[in-house]
Parts: sequence; C-alpha cells; structure tokens
Amino acid sequence: MPIETYDIAIIGAGPVGMAATYYAGTRGLKPIIIDTLTEMGGQCTTLYPEKMIYDVASQPGCTGAELVSQLKKQLDNVTYNARLGVSVSELVREQGNDGAESWLLNFKEGDPVRVKSVIVAIGKGSFEPRKLAIAGEELAGVHYTVKKLDVFANKNILVVGGGDSAVDWSLALKGKAKSLVHIHRRDEFRAHGASLEQLREAAIRGELELITPYELRSIQGEAGQVSGATIFEAKTKVERNLVIEAVIVSTGFNPQLGSLSGWGLELEDNKILVDPFRGFATNLPGVFSIGDIAHFEGKVELIVTGFGEAATAAYYAYQHIHGAVKGAAWCAKLPV
Repeated sequence: MPIETYDIAIIGAGPVGMAATYYAGTRGLKPIIIDTLTEMGGQCTTLYPEKMIYDVASQPGCTGAELVSQLKKQLDNVTYNARLGVSVSELVREQGNDGAESWLLNFKEGDPVRVKSVIVAIGKGSFEPRKLAIAGEELAGVHYTVKKLDVFANKNILVVGGGDSAVDWSLALKGKAKSLVHIHRRDEFRAHGASLEQLREAAIRGELELITPYELRSIQGEAGQVSGATIFEAKTKVERNLVIEAVIVSTGFNPQLGSLSGWGLELEDNKILVDPFRGFATNLPGVFSIGDIAHFEGKVELIVTGFGEAATAAYYAYQHIHGAVKGAAWCAKLPV
C-alpha cells in the first residue's frame, strides 16, 4: 500500500503542538498531529484538567481542560489529520530521485507516514512523577497531580513543592479544604511571583499554613489510607507531626524521551537544542522543535511563549517546504 504523505508532522498534541497544527493548516500545509496519548491536550488533559492557567493572552484565567477545548475549536477551522495513541519509533531521512528530501516516520503501532518537515512539540516527554522515596508514598490519598478538585473538599491536606503547580494547587484548594498546609524545602520558590504573593497573602489571612524550609519525612496511614505526616525543618531537623487525609506531592517529573534520543537530534540535558533565529530549527534539516522540549539561551517555558514558537516554526517549515516567501505571499495564506 502507498505510504500516507503529508506536508508536515507535528509530534506532540499538547497545547503547543495543537497551536502549531493550526498555524500550519492556515498556511495551506497538510499537517498530521501525532501523540502517544489517546486524546489531545497533553498534560493539560491528563494531569491538570482543573488547574488554572493565567499566562495566555486574552484569557483572564481558564482551566487546562477549557484551554484544550478552545484549541480544539480553533482546529476545526483547518484541515488536518490526527494519529493518537501511537509512538514514533524512528525518524528516517530520505532523498527522492528529484533530489528532494523528506522524512519517514515509523511507528511502533501502524503504518509509516512520509512528510517534508517535522515539528517536535512533546513537552517534557513522557511524564513520570518525581517521587520522594519515603515511607507511606504507596498509601491511598497520596497524589502527584490533581484531576478533580472536589476530591479534596473538606479534607485536611498537605501540599509539598515550590513550583508553579504546587502553588497553584494550594491557591485552588484553600477555599475547599478543611485545612491546608503547604511546605517547601527552601524559603525561595520557583513559582511565578504573582502566584507566590497570593499564596503568602492567603497564609497571612489564615486561609492556609505556609511552612519553609521544611521537608516531608514520612506519611502515616490507617487501613491503607493517609492519616498523618511527619515534616522536618531542613536546617535543625526538628520534626512536626500533622493530622492529614491527603498529600499532594508536586516536585516535578522525570522526563522520559524514549525513542527520540535515537533520532539524531542534538540534545542537552534531555532537551532538543534549537536555533531561535531560524524558526527553532534543530540540527536536522526541516526538523524544528518548540515548547518545553526545545532549548536555547534565554528560553522561557510558558504556554504563551510556546504559542509564539508554534507560529514561528510553522512559518519556517513553510519556507523549508516551498522556499523563501515574501511577507505578502505569507500573509495571503492567513484566514480572513
């Protein structure tokens, strides 16, 4: 059977990959979007559907699920194909009799596809929660993400972590929980400044207890369910026991690149090195990378910057496929 052929493959169907598919489609390219998950949305769908997002222009605040829903509606305006629940095992460079280059994408499941350009937008790769290796992590009531806020209603909760997700969970749950304690192993947080200020103000108002620099020593349970936790001060090692019913551990994820590490892409610390002055081009011709998986000096990892990278990469992919185009010709491809 003939191999399916597209202009461009977008590998990764999170928000940034969805945006890249839309921008490619508005330029008249024939895109296919690919993901190992069985539905689009990436972490916003599978891990953070109720997490609030504030960094998208025109959105004063929306959940991950709401953002994905809007992106799906936007994709309804272009023609594209999707192959979900599959893994790209190989990226093979080809050269036709006419000298034109293309890429053959082989899958662990199903038939290959051939494309003229590729945009890799797989976020942080497959996401495996970073665990603390402490007693009690296996108990029911220990969570590494929050899919439904109502699960935590009227419960005594401990949140562990200093990044955006940890702070956002505390801000979202402070009005739902019976009590809420938030600990971080340092006084300094990685979270966005405005969110951190809200967290500190909530602590001053008595809506939650913010304790730093503290770490989690162990989790206790009864009948397989969380019933308490022991935390300790990072410097003095003084311990404190908490009566809780749920723990949210938000200390990041260990990125798993899988077969991508064998595609010939130049990597550094599990990130794909790209040139921001050439549309986030990689070391492979016609292959671009955007979003959290891509790295360059000065990189800012936000959804909104990923959207900008998506538009830019689609522009340069179009140029790679059709040759350099002047501004007027490019703009003519935009929807009216």
